[in-house]
Amino acid sequence: MLALKRLYKDGVPGYLALTLEGGLAALVGTGFGMWLFPDETSIVCVFLASILTIDSIERLLNWNRRAIFELGYAPGHANVRLVLLILAMFAGTMLGFSALTFWLPLETVEQVFSHQLAEYGSQTFPELTFGTPWLLFSSNLYVLLFFFLIAMPFRQGGVMLAVAWNASVWGATFGILARRWAEAGGPPLLDAYARVMTATVPHMTLEAAAFVLAGFAGVFMSKGLLKYSMEDAVLASILGSVARMMGAALLLVAVGALWEGWVAGWLVRLLSGG
Repeated sequence: MLALKRLYKDGVPGYLALTLEGGLAALVGTGFGMWLFPDETSIVCVFLASILTIDSIERLLNWNRRAIFELGYAPGHANVRLVLLILAMFAGTMLGFSALTFWLPLETVEQVFSHQLAEYGSQTFPELTFGTPWLLFSSNLYVLLFFFLIAMPFRQGGVMLAVAWNASVWGATFGILARRWAEAGGPPLLDAYARVMTATVPHMTLEAAAFVLAGFAGVFMSKGLLKYSMEDAVLASILGSVARMMGAALLLVAVGALWEGWVAGWLVRLLSGG
């Protein structure tokens, strides 16, 4: 987002700038969605938030390429940093959507984020339950493959669309879980939100990292196939990186499913006093 360009170092946004940018993208995207398409804000806000971040993602991809081919970074090192930078933006976007669930009237929240709240929006935190590790893994594997495939034709646009959607779902859901809990006689809102995040951040971080890895693996594969011939050694190197990224993403999804299925429910009971 060019409004934060003064925070960029050498034209590349860092962790702070990306966190702030993610939060602003959620606020601005939702604000314009409510203004222009009030009945479809829950979908429009995701597209608008994605559009706002495209410039920064392009800068990060250019940095990633320079780091590997010009600056001597190991591909794994450069790719890990790329994922961590996107996770900073993801965190900011999620917090931006959560802030809206705190500030807007409850009826407005339910309308604005109707699609995001479809699964958990009527619950409070102490009622929250998770599935079995196998079911969670199967569901997240489907999402992982979707992130990879949507990044093939849409590249960074597809990555940001997927990131913005998940940030909106988690941000709105965690915010409304905390708000309903607080209004039902639970702890104060910020305390309730901190407990919700404590219970969900471990597996959420693993899943988000896996999805971002898969998205960028799709971007790299798409660009490599278009730019290099099948006999080119550079393409072989790119495909090797893609395979490693997808392998790491699968591992993260598996660990996240085990944590969510076996540990997250216990954390919910512990933090809710049950």
